[in-house]
Amino acid sequence: MTPTGDELVTQAKQHYFDYRAVTNDIQALIDEGPWEARIGSFGMQPSSAGCPDGSYNFSLTRSTHVDPAEHDELADAVRTYLEDAGYEYEGVNLGSAESGSSDVIVRKQGDFSLLMVTFIHNGNVLVSAETKCWPGDDNELSDAIFGDAILSEGYLPREEAPSDPLFFGVTPGQPEFGPTPTPTLTP
Repeated sequence: MTPTGDELVTQAKQHYFDYRAVTNDIQALIDEGPWEARIGSFGMQPSSAGCPDGSYNFSLTRSTHVDPAEHDELADAVRTYLEDAGYEYEGVNLGSAESGSSDVIVRKQGDFSLLMVTFIHNGNVLVSAETKCWPGDDNELSDAIFGDAILSEGYLPREEAPSDPLFFGVTPGQPEFGPTPTPTLTP
């Protein structure tokens, strides 16, 4: 049976906190932050993209910059974390050491359809996640957790540290993080 109303929100909130616990732990291993969080990829906006009818997922993207000399050590820490948490991962290296990237990837395990940590040669690091699909209507869920809030007007943070308290949804007008300058990644 497909959840609706309060049951849908309760289940979605738990799914959100579960997958964010893993992504936040990984981010904290790499950098305490803050990490850039772009509108549309904050992580709690339900979407039906890639899901069968009547289901939704969440997706998240965070970026930061660290010393490229630390990438190997940080990637090892991420792999160890994933192994200890019971995930299998694969590694992909693209390009050369001077102009490429190295990825740690988890596919279709736990709450994730895809979890990817990308270390780019210039020091940029991306953590991106797409959850598996759960039963429930994404539009109903979005209306229930965001109401009439216009997310692009500052209702979700533009940056976030992995240690910041997690929240789910907004009360219109609160938390109003307001527009802040969006940091640019270092080339």
